[in-house]
Amino acid sequence: MRVSSAEETIQRLIFSLSELEQLGQTLISGHSNFNVSSKTYLRITLGTLQASGGAIYCFHPSDNHLTLAASTPESEMSPIEIEQTEVETLLECSLIALDTPPESLQHFIDRNAELMDGNVKYRLWVPLKIHDEFLGILSLSGLFGRAKFEKWEQELLNILAHQISIAIAYSRIVEGIQSEKFRLFMLAESAPQICQLLQPEDAAEQVVHQAVALLDANVGGLMLIQQAQQKLELRYIFPPTLISEEAGEDDKETLSISLDSDESETSESDVKTSLDMLAGVVKEGKTDRCFTKADNLFGGRNLMAGPIQGRDGDILGVLVVGDKEERGGRTAEFTDEDEVLIDSFAKQAGVAIENAHLHQEALEARQLQTEMEEARKIQENLIPDTLPDIPGYEVAGHYEPRGPVGGDYFDCIELVAGGWGLAIADVSGKGMQAALLMATLRAGLLSELSSARGRESDESVDMKNELIDMAMTLNSLLYVSGTEEKYATFFYSHLNPDTDILTTLNGGHNPPIIVKSCGSIVWLGEDVGGLPLGMFPNDMVPLIAKYEAEQTKLESGDLVIFYTDGVTETVNIDDEFYDEERLEQIAKQSHGGDAPSICNLIYESVMDFQGDADQFDDLTLLVLRKK
Repeated sequence: MRVSSAEETIQRLIFSLSELEQLGQTLISGHSNFNVSSKTYLRITLGTLQASGGAIYCFHPSDNHLTLAASTPESEMSPIEIEQTEVETLLECSLIALDTPPESLQHFIDRNAELMDGNVKYRLWVPLKIHDEFLGILSLSGLFGRAKFEKWEQELLNILAHQISIAIAYSRIVEGIQSEKFRLFMLAESAPQICQLLQPEDAAEQVVHQAVALLDANVGGLMLIQQAQQKLELRYIFPPTLISEEAGEDDKETLSISLDSDESETSESDVKTSLDMLAGVVKEGKTDRCFTKADNLFGGRNLMAGPIQGRDGDILGVLVVGDKEERGGRTAEFTDEDEVLIDSFAKQAGVAIENAHLHQEALEARQLQTEMEEARKIQENLIPDTLPDIPGYEVAGHYEPRGPVGGDYFDCIELVAGGWGLAIADVSGKGMQAALLMATLRAGLLSELSSARGRESDESVDMKNELIDMAMTLNSLLYVSGTEEKYATFFYSHLNPDTDILTTLNGGHNPPIIVKSCGSIVWLGEDVGGLPLGMFPNDMVPLIAKYEAEQTKLESGDLVIFYTDGVTETVNIDDEFYDEERLEQIAKQSHGGDAPSICNLIYESVMDFQGDADQFDDLTLLVLRKK
């Protein structure tokens, strides 16, 4: 080699080294990355080695593809697929002359030669690698005035290739760090955003959108556990137009997965399906991944799912993302770091979903409280504040519901045709349904009594039959108005103050007590009566226990105490019942008082017995005393 050529080469090397140093410092400072600087690295390499053309290809291990980073002359190229065995061969080589390549690379070179380097006669590949990590290929062709590289030039080529490899690896590390920093920033930013959403539907939608963005996914979904049915039910899917074939119709709400042990067992196939993955995430409480061609749940093949946990650690549901996307639109596999990220985000999602549901429950509770207050006001109008004066008698009542509204009822009604109707009833259950059925019973009773008011008093009228007919009518009304579990115990008395005859009918109610003026006790309707109202249809009543009525003549000083089971079944802190015996005793003790004082004494006796225990049921009393 001439001296002038040697001097030119040294100057070229010094200039190249200086450029490489500046380029390395730019990369280290974070002001550039390999995608930006790849053209400069190729220019330095070609200029230093006096080559007319070449290219740098970067390897993407997630999908086993090579992509063109830079080329001279410039060109565009689709990603090139490379097999793992071919990657392993490239790792074993330092320089590859493409006219005499290793046999294991011949197929790869033949199928990609024209695409990668054109129709040049001389080509040389230098695998870009650091230790056992394959990073890409440096390809050179078209040497100026030479047929091949000298040995020292090949050594220089290896050094330049190593510098390019370092630049690629460092750029990927920096990009990875920046990507993780950005994703951690997004994770921190997403928490307050989703936790501020107070509608469950909005929270579910935002959780999925945030997860898809956070994990670079193309699809996502949120499924929540319905404990009663032991199913995972879809709450939101992204894109919203994407409906799984599992659903069977154009309605995302129809997609549900049974968590029953008999139905959710993993498939017998060696290929794990997305259903297997979801059931496993709920069962194990751990994030999982699957790549399946056996189904297309959520429209994705490459899926990852994380458990959504509540504050108490219970699994609320599953957050799913799928088809992670890299630059260039390639689909990549989810990584261990992605699992950590979705696990952290799913915990935040659990808090957000719980907050939204708690807010919704609070709104519903407030609405229910408002409705119950309105119902209480309506029911107060159905229970008489004061009772009428009955000539020759005293009457008093007390009603105390267990909650805002109750199912007990009592009334004292003056009949136009003469006489008085005294009623007491107890609807099964509590709350709004019981109150509605009680109102239905009251309306039906008033309607029946109103229809009887037009009849003039007639000794020939059989009052017992009148009460039996009325009971059958009310039974039919309540049967069609309520449900299987809803019925009413009912006791009705017709009082004729002119004759002091009390005609009574017991529809499955607690038998009232008559305390005679002499102090003896008589139980009304204990053996004569019938079924509770609304329990069975009318055609079945005579087959089980038909309604019967009885008559009793009251004498001066006689006391009649009507009550509901809220009196006798009141429980104290020792789980003892107040029972009929205590009621009988207090009735005898208070026998000498007037009706209001007797009613108050019985109520206070029950409350003293209850003490600090919770009220068992609605408590109702109706007291009638003949002067």
